[in-house]
Amino acid sequence: MSEMKRANHLLRRFMCLALIFSVVCGVFAAMPQEAFAANLVEEYRDMIGQGGYIYYIKSKVTTAGDGAVIYRMKVSTKEKSKVADIKNGVIGMRISGKNLFYTTYSADGKNWEIWRCSLNGSDAKKVCDGYLCQADNDYVYGIKFVGEKMRLFCKSLKTGKSTSIRTVKTRVVFDYVCNDGTTGYYYAFNRDTDKVTLYALKAGSAKLTKVVTEKRDDNDPETALLVSDVKQIGGELYYDYGSYSGSGNFWGGTIKKLTADRKKKVVGKNVENDKIIVGTKELYFNDGLVDSHYKYDLTTGKKTKYAMEYKKDVNYIILGDKTYMADCSNKKKIVISRFKSGTAQETLTKNFITIPFKQKANISYSVSMRQVGIYNMVCVTGTDFTDQSYGWRGKVVSVDWYITDGAGTLLGSFR
Repeated sequence: MSEMKRANHLLRRFMCLALIFSVVCGVFAAMPQEAFAANLVEEYRDMIGQGGYIYYIKSKVTTAGDGAVIYRMKVSTKEKSKVADIKNGVIGMRISGKNLFYTTYSADGKNWEIWRCSLNGSDAKKVCDGYLCQADNDYVYGIKFVGEKMRLFCKSLKTGKSTSIRTVKTRVVFDYVCNDGTTGYYYAFNRDTDKVTLYALKAGSAKLTKVVTEKRDDNDPETALLVSDVKQIGGELYYDYGSYSGSGNFWGGTIKKLTADRKKKVVGKNVENDKIIVGTKELYFNDGLVDSHYKYDLTTGKKTKYAMEYKKDVNYIILGDKTYMADCSNKKKIVISRFKSGTAQETLTKNFITIPFKQKANISYSVSMRQVGIYNMVCVTGTDFTDQSYGWRGKVVSVDWYITDGAGTLLGSFR
């Protein structure tokens, strides 16, 4: 994945949330980074792999406004079906048990709404106002505005009772980070103190626990601080905090670990990846100031520099212990090789994945990958840089998705 796409992957996920924050708190830069054509399955969208299906969100631009459709594809048969057609758009989705939860906008566009339906789309019902964070069979956790303040709440799906967990003042940005196991993580950025605090919330609980507070590092820009990702590994907590800056909204973060005895230790600074990339024994990151790649031994705490050769039309994607090298130089196919992460192409398997793909003239193509359930999803994005009205960011004109398994077999595709 290119550095800009990797740095903005999480940012896009919070795009709608951040835009509202920028009005209320005045702390976020303008977004998004690229102009998109209509009716695409954009790279930043939530995607879920479960029960042999891939669930995905496709934009739907009509005369009535920006809507979205949630689809699911049965991988074994390649059959696609529509789960929900939401005229006010979809911000994010989660699956819990037999329910699909998603966030949309109210009809007047002034509020978020949390909805749920069955996995095939039947029995769609509004749950409550708010932005969906966590969901299980018993509770939904969300964030909503109360006046100009923000509130984290919990709603019982059995009783309908809503419980306030945390309400923050107007100059505090409060947001969901991620879920790891049965614990959800949130952060609060206080503009007055210029500090960011990480919180934990266990499923089924209404008690928010403070984990750690960080101040701005010397190299951090003056944009809002946030926590971009959290991972629990072997009894220790790893977190990536920092900010997005510049016209490209590039991520600059610091990865730290919190030991079992609550001591903070720096893993890496000036980190370009806003997701913590973890393998079986190592953690991987790129230092943006010196443009160098590092692996961090999770047992010894030793950091080692390794080379990642630059090649034109080649994207590198690290997915845990394996690094994928996607070559777009052939105009008729995408060729992806694979090797051991943290090495100079040890155990290289050439042409691990081959995707027939006919490129269009004047369009530049890039490849990213992500793990969705048991599948590896390959995303091929076409960008038109010739239209100067879009500036250096370009206009995304095509997004094609390909489903592969652990053996590199192509199982299906959608767009």
